[in-house]
Amino acid sequence: MSNTGTNNVEEEDVCESYKKQEMITKKRKLTPIQLRLLEESFEEDKRLEPDRKLWLAEKLGLQPSQVAVWFQNRRVRFKTKQLENDCKTLQDSYAKLKNDSDILFLQNEALKTKVALLKEKLKMQESLENQEAEKLGEEGSSAKSDYTQYNEEEEGLWNQYSFPELAILGFYYDPTLTASNLRL
Repeated sequence: MSNTGTNNVEEEDVCESYKKQEMITKKRKLTPIQLRLLEESFEEDKRLEPDRKLWLAEKLGLQPSQVAVWFQNRRVRFKTKQLENDCKTLQDSYAKLKNDSDILFLQNEALKTKVALLKEKLKMQESLENQEAEKLGEEGSSAKSDYTQYNEEEEGLWNQYSFPELAILGFYYDPTLTASNLRL
């Protein structure tokens, strides 16, 4: 009989030992208080010093390795969230720049069209002026006014470089053009 009693005691010891080990290996969920304290500690410093790890583990009733793993996982979540925010910011910036670029492209095209129209008007105006000059020449009037008695090359160069942005577009200042001969 004593043999049977010994077996029962041994079985109970094995069962208790198994249950204890199962509880140790079983993943424990952290309580809300533990989570709050870990979060507060994480907000203070993202890195976990060994002394702080031991202090937190003792205070929360956890193993130091549990505290270390929690901090490691929390840092990964924190970095992932930062990357998501950075990605969102970059996407927003890209969308704004793309929109600005599209607007500038359309404005540029409109300005190119306007320049082409102005060049065409200028050619037509020059053609009309040449025709009028020929008519005046045929009528025998070859005298120039005092206003036009100047060195045309120097004046043309000076005015050409007075407005370089217009010179780039092919527009040059012509002092002989007045409101009367433009027929405005």
